[in-house]
Parts: sequence; structure tokens; C-alpha cells
Amino acid sequence: MPKLQLAALATAGLLYAGSASALPLVDVDVGARYWRANPTGDASYKGDKWDMQDDLGFDKEGAPNLYGRLAFPLITVDAEYTKLAYDGKVKRSLTWGGQTASLNGDSSFDATLLHAGAMFNVPLPVVDLGLGLGATNIDAEGEVDTATGKKKGSVNATLPVAQAELRVDFPALPLNAGIRGQAISYDGDSYRDITAEVGVELGMLQIRAGYRQIAVDYKGNDFKMDSKFSGPFAGAHLAF
Repeated sequence: MPKLQLAALATAGLLYAGSASALPLVDVDVGARYWRANPTGDASYKGDKWDMQDDLGFDKEGAPNLYGRLAFPLITVDAEYTKLAYDGKVKRSLTWGGQTASLNGDSSFDATLLHAGAMFNVPLPVVDLGLGLGATNIDAEGEVDTATGKKKGSVNATLPVAQAELRVDFPALPLNAGIRGQAISYDGDSYRDITAEVGVELGMLQIRAGYRQIAVDYKGNDFKMDSKFSGPFAGAHLAF
């Protein structure tokens, strides 16, 4: 976790420095978005399994998302921060870590995702295609009220990921579109994060909207997840 955070901070520093000096051969893209993420699927703690919506009462919540991209002629570096937070009420009788959850008791799930990576870009007219590698840290925790107090389960994992992006700048139009993603699958675990967006260019300011889905199938020591978070988003970017 600390190494990945340092990498992301270093990337953010490069992004800031690039925007400040306006280097002629470097494209800088920084932005903030609001993602309306709907949780589906389930998680388990010490073998006790629960559904995020049917058992814990979670629903769509707004998720802040920060993104930065520094593109050199052949290499692109990117970093992304996402915060997920859900609160609900236990809807069905269930067991959590060997204890019975309180019906209508409080339930919560929080996750922080931090990504940093680099890609090799193929220079093509109009289209920008990138392929590379990165790392994504997932720090997640679930909590449920039980008869003996609040019970927590957590997982913290850093996953190496393959990543790719396709960006299109439409000639003679103030529009751009793109799709990017990170993914890995190994030993029964998998992670996938895909974002598709369209942007309207207003000078250096861009208004972007699109759809994002994160799918996690991960088995830790006690806490396991097989869940998806998906929904539309909108936000503003500065592109230099």
C-alpha cells in the first residue's frame, strides 16, 4: 500500500508540474467526476455469505473519482482514486463471523481504490491506442451490527493489472471519446475496471460523461468479494 501510494503521488506531482510548465510535447489531463455506482453481488466473512442489496440494503450511492493522465509522445502515465461508501439496514436474518446480525441493524461497506500505471502509445491519426501495465490497491471493509456488537471484515490487496485505452479526437468537432480498462485474472481471482466516456471540449475545459463498471472476485483469508459496482458518471477535466 505505501509503495503504491508513493507511486500515485509521484504521478500526481508529474501531472502538476507538466500543467504548470505547459511542455509542448506533453499532454496533461486532470479531472474530477461523480460516479453513481450501483452495488450488486455478494461478499462473505469467515464463510458467512451476504448479498449487498437483498441482505444488507445497499443502494446506489455517489462516489467521488479523481483522474490524472500525463501523455508523452510514446508513453502515457496515469493515476486514479476512487472512494466507495455504502450504508444500509440488515433486511434478512444472516450470520456474520459466527454471530447473528440484528434485523434492521446498521450495515456498511467502504472501499478505497488507488491505481497507477504506464502505457506504450501507438501514434495513429485521430486515434490514440495505449497498452501497458499498472497496479491497483483495494482497501475494503464491511461492518454489520450483531447481538454482541459490531463485527467487521476487511481486505487489503494490491493487484498487478494489464491496462489498455482507446481515445478518439473527432476532426473539426469539439468532441472526444474513449474507453479504457484494467484487468487481471489468476488462481480463481479476477479484477476488472472499465470506463467508457464522451467529452465536450470548451477550450481547455472538458465536460465528460459516461459509464463505469468495476468487477471484483477476490478471496482473502477471511473476507471474500464477488461483486460489481456500475453506473453512469459525469465530471469536468482540464486538458492542456
